[in-house]
Amino acid sequence: MSDLQSNKLYLNRFSILLAFLALGFSLLYLIPLESETEVISLFGLWFKLDFYSFLPLVLALLAGVGAYWVFSTSPRWKADKINFVTLLPHLALPFITTLVLAVVLGQSTRSTIWWVVFLAGYLILLLLLRAEYVLIQEEGEGHLLYSILIISFSYGTFLILTIALKNSDVRMFMQMILIILAALFVTYRGIILRQSSESNYFQPMLAAWLIGQLGVAFHYLFINPIQYGLLLTGILYSVTSWIHLYKKNKKWHHYTEPLLMLFATITIVILSSVF
Repeated sequence: MSDLQSNKLYLNRFSILLAFLALGFSLLYLIPLESETEVISLFGLWFKLDFYSFLPLVLALLAGVGAYWVFSTSPRWKADKINFVTLLPHLALPFITTLVLAVVLGQSTRSTIWWVVFLAGYLILLLLLRAEYVLIQEEGEGHLLYSILIISFSYGTFLILTIALKNSDVRMFMQMILIILAALFVTYRGIILRQSSESNYFQPMLAAWLIGQLGVAFHYLFINPIQYGLLLTGILYSVTSWIHLYKKNKKWHHYTEPLLMLFATITIVILSSVF
């Protein structure tokens, strides 16, 4: 397949995916804010479910499957065999972003602001899909710019997720699981994009477990959801940065980036509490 044919196929599939996602998000506007729910028990945990509660998950699955369909047109697969495991890190952020955006839109009041949030989130998702497609290639034009974009949106999505969880009625156990999974992805993705040769799976798992435990502890502090999200996101960034910069015999004061982020996070939280 020539480069021209590959680009045409990419554009066709990309536009089809965006059209379906736009239609799916638009349908959320028609869903009533309050609907009849059914309470079910699963492994001793009680969940309130209704038909509409599955729509965000359906949209997220559509984004994940559609992204795989689009990313399969990458020129990289001319030399290498397409591999789901290789593509998985590129699929996770579109999936999580779509899920978070769909949940936020589903719970928001139907007004002009709803459409503003929809358009902003939709544009962010478009940029993420484009960035992940470019980053499938191990190197190339715009690689650094798109890496920065992905890292930024990863932490932004994590921030929105933690704020939403703090403001929800989801049980603490489920919140901890969701925070751990999201932190694991953000940390692992950030280390890969920073091209750390010494990274391994244990480090992101340890960082995610730490953030999950802090999430439980901070949940019972007298702080609002935004402060809660800022604390977890700032600490997650600091830990990820420390993992990337870590070297034996390196003094603690040489880790300027994580220390500055931690200081800035705590300062913002304190100032927001005072004022």
